Amino acid sequence: MIIVTVLVFFALASFAIQSASAQTPAQPKKLRFGGVLPPPGVSMVSEMAKAWQEEVTKRTKGEITFENFWGGALGAAAEHVDILGKGSIQAANTQLWYTPGKFPLADFEYVFPFGPTDYELVVKAMIKIRSEFPQLTEEVTRQNIAMIVKMPLGVYDFMSKKPLKTVDDFRGEKVSLVGRYFGRWLPPGATAVVRGAQERYDLLRSGVVSTDLLPFDIFIAYKIHEQTKYYIKVNLTTCLPQSILMNLDTFKSFSPEIQNILLEAGKEVIIKAARETIPKYWNKSVEEWKAKGIIFIDFPDAEKKKWAATLEDIPAEWAKEMEGKGLPGFKIVERWQEITGEMGYKWPRKWGVKK
Repeated sequence: MIIVTVLVFFALASFAIQSASAQTPAQPKKLRFGGVLPPPGVSMVSEMAKAWQEEVTKRTKGEITFENFWGGALGAAAEHVDILGKGSIQAANTQLWYTPGKFPLADFEYVFPFGPTDYELVVKAMIKIRSEFPQLTEEVTRQNIAMIVKMPLGVYDFMSKKPLKTVDDFRGEKVSLVGRYFGRWLPPGATAVVRGAQERYDLLRSGVVSTDLLPFDIFIAYKIHEQTKYYIKVNLTTCLPQSILMNLDTFKSFSPEIQNILLEAGKEVIIKAARETIPKYWNKSVEEWKAKGIIFIDFPDAEKKKWAATLEDIPAEWAKEMEGKGLPGFKIVERWQEITGEMGYKWPRKWGVKK
């Protein structure tokens, strides 16, 4: 009888412990988040990152919250990958092309001039192609980083002091831009001045350049409209360079359920952004710019076709370089055009032709 009583006691005690454990909520975690762009309310991309954070906090019932450091408060944009990989911060919004040597494949869509500009199409195409090429994920995890999601920027256009309506109008123009290939995308006779977006305002104000190339939302963030008079709508491309990233050790410390929340919230936020946030942001921006005297110029399709014909096959050049690193450059170039084509985009010419 005594033995039975003792066994019942231990069984009840074990049950009580398990019940208490089951009812004890997980300890909340506040993640340090570094953002390279200005804060939400100024930067559209930062607003997307904030929307992701809020969705994660909601779905985890407050288990995960964030402490934000916007506007590169924790260091230069190019430093965010290193401090994230080392765990000094647990999550970040930055661009991998700031350190291209570590991520040669990361922003492959930037090698295609006159690429698709439908935000939802580009977002869905990126999700699909990343699922097909594990190399795109592997180069990120090698830096002890988990890719949560890639976020779209606005369409790349020009803002200028001059009314540029034809390819010939660009002759002699100095255009501020960034990136390895954008300078080679310019119409014949234009000169590239490579500078970070934060420097463009002063370049325009001082007359060093007269034209700037950026996504429309970055024009807003850095007040480029204050130093220009014309918006030249060329629909050069739109890309997904801005990434929400997480320290890989931090990501792995979460349960599979939480990991899924982090990833799925990312996908849902960028699809919503493509459908709603970016178009609303664009429409509001147009109204505000027009009220401030900005004149909009739709660059003629015939001129764009003429312009595209003058460009080198940069995607083929990039693909060959990637093949030299043992990476599937030509397959990615071909597949990107196939996927976006299947989704409805008509490319102005075939890129990535092997010679």
